[in-house]
Amino acid sequence: MKHLLSLGLLSLSLLAVSIKTNAQKSEEEAIKKTLKQETTSFFKANYADWANTWAHDSADYILRAGTNNFQELRGWNAISKEYQQDIKNMTPLDDADMATYLNKYDYQFYINGNLATVRFKEGNKNPNNTETRTLVKQNGAWKILNYVLIDGGSYAMQDVINNMKAMTGKWELEGKDTSEPASPVELQTLKFDLKSTSNGLEQYSEFRYLSHGQLFAPPAVIEYFVPDYNSNTITYMSIEKNRQGQTYTNTGTVTSDKPHSFTVTAMYSEKPTAKQSEYTVTLENGKWHQVAKIYDINGKQTNIITINLKRAE
Repeated sequence: MKHLLSLGLLSLSLLAVSIKTNAQKSEEEAIKKTLKQETTSFFKANYADWANTWAHDSADYILRAGTNNFQELRGWNAISKEYQQDIKNMTPLDDADMATYLNKYDYQFYINGNLATVRFKEGNKNPNNTETRTLVKQNGAWKILNYVLIDGGSYAMQDVINNMKAMTGKWELEGKDTSEPASPVELQTLKFDLKSTSNGLEQYSEFRYLSHGQLFAPPAVIEYFVPDYNSNTITYMSIEKNRQGQTYTNTGTVTSDKPHSFTVTAMYSEKPTAKQSEYTVTLENGKWHQVAKIYDINGKQTNIITINLKRAE
């Protein structure tokens, strides 16, 4: 009898857990529906539908912050005034352009009665960003109470800039360069001058090299590193001259995945989807350590070149 009673209590417990789990999932789906409606109506420039996803309370709050922007709105009156004008002035997005914003993932929910908090990521344009929303249940429907977004992309871009600024100054070749596989070209001198500008950073490079016993001194190379605050990326552009004196440019991007280091990726001008080179600079014991990978236009790696520089006196 006791055994049967225990089984009965266990079954009731499992049933309660199942009901609670299903109820939780139901609330999570309802919250996701509200978030989708808020996103869709905003990018479709439908103010009425967008406003219907909010709680319309004096406790409503919006915070958007990054290294190059800050917005704080308190209360529904301030939020509605700002967003009604923004939506009125915007051009609606088509379904294709809006798709990335509807791709919300990595949800983390906390639901307690009629109050809920959810964190999630959105699309692939700013993978460093995590959004947070607090919602309140009114008349059976979930409404947004506040919205917080810290623009991690702009901080990531600023980290790259700071890493590069730590290396500004004049540098000169220390020791010999190495190439894998071995190359008949040997650097004789190399000078870098990396400096900050009003538009980012630029580097002026002069070098001479020995090839098959003959000394060459090509024209200087100028490289530009320009931050784009709209996309939170850094654009790279180099201006060089070939042996015939013709000027050509290469473009690419600058990234960083650790302190005191940055990576420059340049693409072929005649084939912008093909990587021409990728060099990573690391500040090691006060020295400039650079490893460059060279690729042919078909994407095959042809060389790895390593150089070390010291600060010029």
